[in-house]
Parts: sequence; structure tokens; C-alpha cells
Amino acid sequence: MNMSDIFFVGGIPWWGTTLIALGAAALLIHQYFILRERLSIRQNTLLILLRGAVYTLLILFLLGPVLVEQRISKLRRPLVLLIDTSQSMGLPSSQDGDGKKSRMDLVKEKLLGGRDSLIERLARDYDLRLFRFDTKLVPIGLASLKELEAHGEGTNLLEALQEAERNAGGAAGIIVLSDGIANGGKDLAGSFSLRLPVFSVAVGKTEGFTDLRIADLLSPELAFRGRELKLSFTVKAYGLTGKTVPLYFTRGRNLISTRSITIDRDPFEQQITLTYTPKKIGPHSFTLSLPLQVGEQIIQNNKKEFKIVVHRDKIRVLTLSGTPSWNYRFLRLALKQDPFIDLVSFVFLRTPTDGVDVPENQLSLIPFPIDVIFLQELKNFDLIIFDNLSYRSYFNRRYLEKVRDFVRDGGGFAMLGGVNSFGSGGYWESPLGEVLPVELDGEEGYETGAHLRPVLEFAGKAHPITRIFPDPLANHEAWKKMPPLTTLNRVARPRGEVLLSAAPSRASRGWPLLTVGKFGKGRTLAFLSDDFWRWNFIAVGRKESSQGHQKLIRQAMRWLSQEPSFEQVRITLIGGSRRPGEKIEIRVKVLKDDFTPTSHANLRLQVLGPDGERIPLEVAPENVEGEYIGEFTPNIEGSYGLVAEAELSGKPLGKDRKNFLVTFAHEEIEDGLPRVELFKRIAELSHGEVIPVSQWNEKSWERIVSKLERLNPSQIVERRETPLASIPWLAALILLLLGSEWWLRRSWGLV
Repeated sequence: MNMSDIFFVGGIPWWGTTLIALGAAALLIHQYFILRERLSIRQNTLLILLRGAVYTLLILFLLGPVLVEQRISKLRRPLVLLIDTSQSMGLPSSQDGDGKKSRMDLVKEKLLGGRDSLIERLARDYDLRLFRFDTKLVPIGLASLKELEAHGEGTNLLEALQEAERNAGGAAGIIVLSDGIANGGKDLAGSFSLRLPVFSVAVGKTEGFTDLRIADLLSPELAFRGRELKLSFTVKAYGLTGKTVPLYFTRGRNLISTRSITIDRDPFEQQITLTYTPKKIGPHSFTLSLPLQVGEQIIQNNKKEFKIVVHRDKIRVLTLSGTPSWNYRFLRLALKQDPFIDLVSFVFLRTPTDGVDVPENQLSLIPFPIDVIFLQELKNFDLIIFDNLSYRSYFNRRYLEKVRDFVRDGGGFAMLGGVNSFGSGGYWESPLGEVLPVELDGEEGYETGAHLRPVLEFAGKAHPITRIFPDPLANHEAWKKMPPLTTLNRVARPRGEVLLSAAPSRASRGWPLLTVGKFGKGRTLAFLSDDFWRWNFIAVGRKESSQGHQKLIRQAMRWLSQEPSFEQVRITLIGGSRRPGEKIEIRVKVLKDDFTPTSHANLRLQVLGPDGERIPLEVAPENVEGEYIGEFTPNIEGSYGLVAEAELSGKPLGKDRKNFLVTFAHEEIEDGLPRVELFKRIAELSHGEVIPVSQWNEKSWERIVSKLERLNPSQIVERRETPLASIPWLAALILLLLGSEWWLRRSWGLV
């Protein structure tokens, strides 16, 4: 397009020009009155007009007339088009009859539909820069537009806008097609800014959107047995006003509690806090769930699975001592000094047959609450210690059966030596005879006056009870320095692992002194002397550390109570990203009963899926002795359990269980409501506009083009200036006018 116009660029001010014009007019009037007496009116008027034309041209030249020619050319400006390919774009585009069409399908239909598609017009009118984005911004070609899928695990919308602006210099604007869900970690406050106008095409409908979900769950990863824990979360709902829905809180498949939630507004949001007191240690899987509602597009957000590992707050120990002794005193001292042990102890000072000379109600000693302890409270302890106690003097066999059942179900039991222990206490014919890690035959005796040194056996070198020092050499030297013992309970033979033996001074081998074993799910220990208090007393007398005695007691309590760090089968690593479809590496460590590693165990590893299915895994020994490796690829999100069980030569070594969660890193499809408010804020900041995808048509596109032209014009104006004084024919015109006037004057006799 060509345009031309005349401008005045002279240096004479307007008032100067006015004075010159008035002077010229005065001369013309004066000339008219002089010539009217000599010429006719027609002749006089013609001369005045010629002279006036000359004056006018001369004044125009004084003003500096310039001829300006403009040529307008339209540029093909860059235009950025961003398409959201995150998972939420795979949700239904609406909840009406068209609901089977995904949001991504709708975007491709709007861009590619029709004979002269929108994407073709954009590519024709603009230098189109096409990108897809989820967590990253990726340039794509027009040909790949048909193949786009909604697979991205998250959406960094604001970061994508800023990166697109940086990489598209000179662009007219940005058009983004997205639902706006999961806006990464950035918000619109602070340093966020855009120079280019952003036109957001909001995909997905907010009207009629229906969803019920659990959000913002806060739960502890660790808890303690017997201590109340709190769970905090939010229930959110859209399009469900007037509904009352139940909330279920379960552990595994067991229902813990339920409550009703009344949805009285839209949108609905209610914060909820639940409490729970765990009673068993170990990993636990919990679920919060809401029933699926009619019209919901997203069903996975109605349920939240999480895991909590429950630890002991303290190890509860019950000691029953048959008589006050140095052994009892130092045992109680060691247990009381351990802050992680809760001790309940009873010392029997008389038997029912002991005669007294005062009435029963005047005795200060309380009777032993035998029924309360063995029939009611036994389940609340982690382990029981019989210290030089002969049961025959105080209670009958049926109470020992309760102790046997307690150990079979996973409790710990220890018997310490003395004249009333083991065979001397009549236990060979009691229910505890099968529980103890030593065999009794009724002929065992209790010996005193001996001089027996403790010898660390092979099993004791690696066992956590007798591993006083981590370094094997330092540990061996520490046991060699232990003071000798003077008492010993002889037994027929050991049944479990012998950690320490008692040998005469010059003998290389001796009799079992400290033996450990298993019974059912529980663990047992036998210390065949009531003299090990000497390891504390004599060490202190020598001004040496009593660490040997103290650590032996602490570690024995933890092993008997089955602390996880003392397990023979341990799942040491569950590696990997823990996302559906990605491989997870699982490592398991297996130790023999003497706590030395083994690569010859029969290890069974299986995964418990979110739906309760059991999936066996293949495992293989690693290069490191005692370590095994397996692999698992989860298919769906949820809470998984992992169980490892091992045996050696048909003898169980133990088991371990851990839970792990499989989920996507972004909550991309947790809340499917399109973020129209976010688009409005972006439009305000960038001087753009928000257009619902349902209103995307020719008229809306023309409105966008008009606004783009207004904000960032896409035309170039070429301007050419030509001073009129430099045009030859204008000077010739002035000379012609002056010559014509002179010729007329001469012809009429004025010259």
C-alpha cells in the first residue's frame, strides 16, 4: 500500500508566516485600487489573481514544503503455539454425551478439523513456532501434531510460557491450549512476568464437573506402639451438593473407623483429623477411601494409601526372681539404666509354706498377682525373664503353658542360672522344657566353687548379643579379659546356638554358658550361671569399664524382643523411582543362626499388590556373601508389601517385611477441574485473553488477530521525503506565472 502527503518543515514561526501573508494581501489590495482606474474589472482581477498565485507559491516555499511518500508492507511475524500433553489432558473433555472424547482429542480436532484448518491458516499467516509441554518444553513439527498423546507426568505451565518467550524473539504473541492443571512449583507472585500477550484456550468444562477426592494428606512415617498418632487430610468435592458420603479408614483389610461427610456447598472442602493408636510393631499399610460417585471422571483420587512403620516406644520386660541376689541387683541396675526398657520386676521373698508369726493382713509384702500377670497382662510384655526361680514353689504348670504360648506367638523368654533354675528347678518336665534352647533330662545339677572362664564360640563371634565391639579382634580380646565365673548349671546338651561356653582355666572347651534359640515365632535365651554379675562388679573394682556386662544385657533384651536390626533376614534396599512401569531393584541380606552371612539359603521373595494378589519374584545371590537381589516392575499405583522368608537346610532363618508406595511424582490427575482462574491471571499480567475451547471459532480467532495487531503491529512503513523546492517544474510554474503577468501588463500598456 502506497500513501503520500505534504508536510511543512520550514523554520518560520506561525506568526511570522501570518505577517507575511497579511503583507502580501495588503500589496494585492493596493495594486487592485491603483489599476482599477486604468484597466477594466476583468483585466484587473486577472492580474491580481496571477500576482496572488505567485505570492502564495513564494510563501509556501518559505514554509519548507516537503512531499512525504509512505509504503506499508505487512510482515510474517513469529507466533508461538503451546500444546499441553500432560496426563490430565487425557481426561474426558466434558461429562455430557461427548464425554468419551479426551481433552487432547478436542485440541487436535480444533486445530486440524475442517478443509482449511486453523493450524494451516496459522502456518500461512505467521511464522508458526509449535511446542508441546508437560514438565519440559519440546519443539515439534506440524506433521507430529496428529500423533500427540497425553502422557506427561506433570505440567510446568508458567515455566513453559517463560521459556517459550525467551526462545521466540520478535513473536507477536503466545497461544496456549491447556487445562491449566498442576502448575509445577511456580506461582504468579514475585518475579513472574511476560512481555508477550498470552491467549489461553481453556480446555475442559467446569460446568457440571463432578469429583470427590482426598487431598493434602499429612501422616507420620514413624509411630510408636501404644502412642496415639494423628492423620490430617482434606475432603474436596465438586458438583455433589446435598450428598452425604461415608469415609472409611482401614488398616490392611480391617476397618478401623468410618464417618459420614455431608456436602453442603459447591465447591466443598473440609479438613478432617483422625487418630489411631497402633498396638503392633512393624510396617502397617493404611487406606482412606470414599465411595465412587455417579458422574465422576477421576476414580483414583477417591482413595489414599500410605504406610507407617510402628516402633517400640520401650521394650517391656517382666522379671521374676526367686530370691534377692547380686545377680538380680546388677541385672536390675543394667535394665533400669536403659531408657528404652520399661521394667516390671517381682522378687519372691517367701513361699506359701513359709510360716510367719503375724496375721496375713499385717504383712508389708504384697502377694504375687499370679492371675493378673499370667492370664491378663502377659500379652502386654515383650519378654519374660526367670531369674533363679523354681515355679513349683509358687504356681502350677498351667501358668507355664501361658508362658509357652506367649513365646510361640512371638514373645521372648530368658532363663538365668541358679540353684532353682533349669533341671534343678524342675523345668525338664514342665511346658518350658520344649521352649528352652537347651535340653534337660532331670539329671542336671548346679555347681559352685568352680573357676570357669568365658570362651567366645564361633557363633558368638558374629552374634549381636555377644558382639560388644564391632571389630572382631577387639571383641575377642574383650571376652578373654572377662573375670571367671564360679557357678554353672549343667545341662544335657544345647538345642540352639552356643555363643559362650564355660571352660576350666587350662581347657580349650567347656560346657554351654550362653545359648540362644527359637520357639515358634519367639526367641529364647539360657544363661547357665547366676554369677555373671561379676563381669560388672569386678571390672568396676579394677577401675575398668563395665561395658561388657551392660552391653551384653542391652543387646540380649533387643535380640529377644526382635528388634529389626537383629533380624537374620533383612530387606536392605528397595531402590528405583517407584513409579508404575519402572523397574525396582530389591536387595535382601540373609544371615545364619550364628549371624554369619550365607549365600546358600532358600530365599522366597514375594510382592503383595494393592489388590491383595501375591507375586513371587526370582532372586539370585549377589557377589557379596549373604546378599540377594531381585527385580520387580509395578503396573499400577498403590501401596505394595514385600515379604522375604529364608530357610537353610529346612530350618527357618527368619522373615522380613517392608511396605513401599508406587505413585507418580506429580498429582497430575488428582484434581481434574480446569484452572480457568489461573488463565485469567495470566491474561491480566500479559494483556492477553482467555477463550473457553467451546467458544473457539472464526469470530474469536479474528478477535485474537485484531488484538495481536493492536498490541504488536506486524507491518513496516517505508517513508520517503522530497522537498518541493527541489522540484524543477515548480520553479518553472512560478516563472511562467510571472512571465504571463508581465506579458499582460505590456499588452495592456502598463509597461
